[in-house]
Amino acid sequence: MVKLENIERKNAGTMNRPIAALIAGTIGIAVNTALLKAAAPLGIEAESGGLLRLMTRSLAPLMNQTGISETWVRVGLPAPNSLVFWLGFHLATGLGMALLYAYVFEPLLPGNGLLKGSLFALVPWLINGFVVLPLLGQGIIGFRALTLSGIIYFFVANWSFTATLGVLYERWK
Repeated sequence: MVKLENIERKNAGTMNRPIAALIAGTIGIAVNTALLKAAAPLGIEAESGGLLRLMTRSLAPLMNQTGISETWVRVGLPAPNSLVFWLGFHLATGLGMALLYAYVFEPLLPGNGLLKGSLFALVPWLINGFVVLPLLGQGIIGFRALTLSGIIYFFVANWSFTATLGVLYERWK
């Protein structure tokens, strides 16, 4: 016989899954952002904003041809090279990754939240290192543009996002 309280508890966790992911992702991306923005004052050149640069470069002709760029500027929205736009893009990307983690990766990965988050850190880091940075001309993992300390710092900043996401999501899901 199945107890009603067990069903309610199970369903409550499932219904909170997106909220838990979004809140944990917001906190994780805040930690990540703080670390990325601290790199320059610490004298470390770490990758930051590569995906945005790649998308801006790739989509600019289409945005100009369709009039989206002109409309964007006319209504007073922030320019793609502004800090406000970067922060919004960074947050949106992080929230998308948090939902991807919650629905695809977290159920498949072994271990507790810290281990799951740590393993998930490899996904965006490898995509950035083997797709985004080479397409920007920075070489695999950014070796043409970054020092080893910058590459390691970027990985740690990336890991801080996914580790925070993993730990908090496990607690709140």
